[in-house]
Formats: sequence, structure tokens, C-alpha cells
Amino acid sequence: MTLQSTTIAAVTATQFREAMGHFPTGVTVVTSVDVNGEPVGTTANAVSSLSLDPPLVLVCFDRASTTLAAIRHHGAFVVNMLAAPQRHLSANFARRGFAAAWEGVGHRPGFTGSPRLHDVLAAVECTVEYRLPGGDHEIVVGRVRDVEVAEEGTAPLVYWRGGYTALDGTGTPPPTTLRATA
Repeated sequence: MTLQSTTIAAVTATQFREAMGHFPTGVTVVTSVDVNGEPVGTTANAVSSLSLDPPLVLVCFDRASTTLAAIRHHGAFVVNMLAAPQRHLSANFARRGFAAAWEGVGHRPGFTGSPRLHDVLAAVECTVEYRLPGGDHEIVVGRVRDVEVAEEGTAPLVYWRGGYTALDGTGTPPPTTLRATA
């Protein structure tokens, strides 16, 4: 395999997005509550564990995100890790310029009051520890305050090369990739 290199100055947003699309990521919905106590959420795959001691996660948000605004106000959020059958939740919360539809979305308030979605693989509930600039995004570091993990046997929802895919139980993505609609 030959890697093509590009000088830093020549890398476009499109090229960078295509390159990063080769890195499979889990799909999450990050939730919080707004200034009126209403639930908000956004689909995110720029999520990572950061530290075990203390337990920290980081999430990257577009600076114009309504979910980011809610997290700034509320000071807390939940990272809801989606299962393979929850592609509809990913699409619902990925709407740009529209509020996600909460009607019919099963959820309950967590420890911090942030919504925990029903039937997710795991929920990691956090309080904001730090916020850092990150180009056109803001990096939010959360201190993990509570976790909930589903029973084993459910595959994760995975995003890879511009579409959704799922693991087949052996750890191998199936040969076809479903295209994202959001």
C-alpha cells in the first residue's frame, strides 16, 4: 500500500474529512438540558476517553451547536453510545439547523438531570471539567460521574467511510456500508 502525502498548506476540509472517514468510530448522542430545562442532543463521533484517574472523556462540538450552548449553561451532559439498531436516533439528532425531535424518543433524567436515552449500549454521565478552543469546534472535557452499561450481545453502531456499518460479531464490518441520511 502506498500512502499519498499532501503538504499541510494544501490539505482542504474535504480531503481531511475523507481521510478521517477511514477511521471507524462509534456513534453517540450527547444530551443535556437547555436553559428552560428542555432536553437537547446531538449526534457525535468526536468522543474519546481521556483519563482513567480521574475518569475523563472529551467531546468536540461545533461552536454553533445548541447542545454545546446547553452544556455551557447546565454544566453536565450524557454520552449515549448507540447500538446497531439505533441508526434512527443518530439521524434524528444529526439534524443541522433543526431541533432534534424528542417525541417518541425514550429517555429519563440521569444523575445530573441530563437525558439518558433508553436501550443504548452505555451511558456515561459527566459534569464539565474544562472547555478548550479547538478551531471551529469547542472541546469539552467531562468528569465521569456515573455510568450505565447494557447487557452483552448487542453490536455497536459504527460510522466508517461516510456511512453507517455494524460489526458482524467477529469484529469485522460487513461488506456493504449503509449510507448516512443525515
